[in-house]
Amino acid sequence: MAKATSPAESEPIVFLREMLREIRGIMFSKYGMRRVSIRPVGSDGSRLSIPVKIAGVDRSGHAVRYFGKILRTSDVVSDRSMQFAKNLYLEVNSVAPVFGFTDTPEDMVRRQFESLTAIRAAGVPTAKPLGYHRIRPGMWLLVAEYLEAVPLSDWKEVTPDQIDTVFGYLRRLHDRGVFHGDIKPENIMLGDRIYLLDAGVLRKDTDASKKQAYDLACLLCTFLELRSAEAALRAAGRYYTRREVRDAVDYIDLVQQRQDFHFTNEQKGALKRLMKEPTASAPSTRRPARRARSIGGRASASE
Repeated sequence: MAKATSPAESEPIVFLREMLREIRGIMFSKYGMRRVSIRPVGSDGSRLSIPVKIAGVDRSGHAVRYFGKILRTSDVVSDRSMQFAKNLYLEVNSVAPVFGFTDTPEDMVRRQFESLTAIRAAGVPTAKPLGYHRIRPGMWLLVAEYLEAVPLSDWKEVTPDQIDTVFGYLRRLHDRGVFHGDIKPENIMLGDRIYLLDAGVLRKDTDASKKQAYDLACLLCTFLELRSAEAALRAAGRYYTRREVRDAVDYIDLVQQRQDFHFTNEQKGALKRLMKEPTASAPSTRRPARRARSIGGRASASE
């Protein structure tokens, strides 16, 4: 005899079915999709959303795919807790806090839409943002281009040219006054080209040089599992001055505390020693950006 399902046990299933039905309705009304399939996309780095692959057919019957992110009130709460913890870590270590917050799922999804828009406008390859939509109270959906690409965390090796390309991307963002705030292996993807995805929230009133230093620290640490510290610093030195590299030292310890990074104390020590050396990187001929703007927020600066 089959065991009866209690009302409490069925509530999550009912909630999930209703959520999926509402997403299918959005994809039909906004994107003309039919026969919509929604499947989770595995990502260790996506702790603050539910990433999904949305597949179906368009009005002409052609197969189409989109990338989606489901953002909830609980994601905002988790994000605020992590941002607070990172700011506290910096203050305890006598470094000014740099991390900002979002207040609602709508704020969070809008910020992510704007971050992809800003990255794309800077000429850096990323997923094309297509829209964001309210699913129900406290829950929003971000829709973007689906990329056939693999995150850096799944790469077996990386070449000097690939490292150079990513540092070039970051310099291009910084020259336009755009600061990423969440550089990590899961946000760098390799497909037909290298893509830079997503972004974090940085404080509007934080000095642009500190935002740049945090981004640079994250990118240097991103490659430690695949290449030597020397290799990463050689690439950084083609785009950043020695002083800019040294400024990033203040954030290396914090980066190691993040769940997205996995490098040893020995690797960290070697990287920090090299960053502090006078010849850690060759002087860059690029001029610093005049305009300071964080993805998801604007900082005051003279044009």
